[in-house]
Amino acid sequence: MLLGRCVDPGPSSNLKKGEVYYLFPHGGLAYCASRFPRIGSKFGIYQKSRFELVEVAIDTPAQAPNKYLARVINPPSHFYQVGEEYIITEPRTDGYYSVYYKHRSDGPPIGAYRRTDCFERVIPIKESEADKATVFEVGARTVPEAVKVNVAAKQPKYEQLSLF
Repeated sequence: MLLGRCVDPGPSSNLKKGEVYYLFPHGGLAYCASRFPRIGSKFGIYQKSRFELVEVAIDTPAQAPNKYLARVINPPSHFYQVGEEYIITEPRTDGYYSVYYKHRSDGPPIGAYRRTDCFERVIPIKESEADKATVFEVGARTVPEAVKVNVAAKQPKYEQLSLF
């Protein structure tokens, strides 16, 4: 992610001369321009010659929200039953918190609610180092070669189906 000042808006109605934009590389000769530090919020792709780089912005990794094991005390919808356990996150800045299945806390959320009286926090969930994604160097781990076993393959037996 880069920060760049527009020096030549050209015929574009989105770019304004002198305004600073977040730039994301797009191929060799273009940038995706955005007013926000997310590539998903881009409003167009423009030539590199239209921008003057101000500084290289540092990508800060998104911090995972704290998760808690929670029990339903007041169901927010008919999907939930009193006493069931789910994983919930701390509320975001807009007040919503995400709800995950207990057995799939790393999967997509199944709901997001604003009401705070629906779930009772039981215990905080701590992620271990083994659960976190890690990058291995090439050759750091070797996969054991497959062991060949002589097993006779069973042929399926088919029977004729008669309708009448």
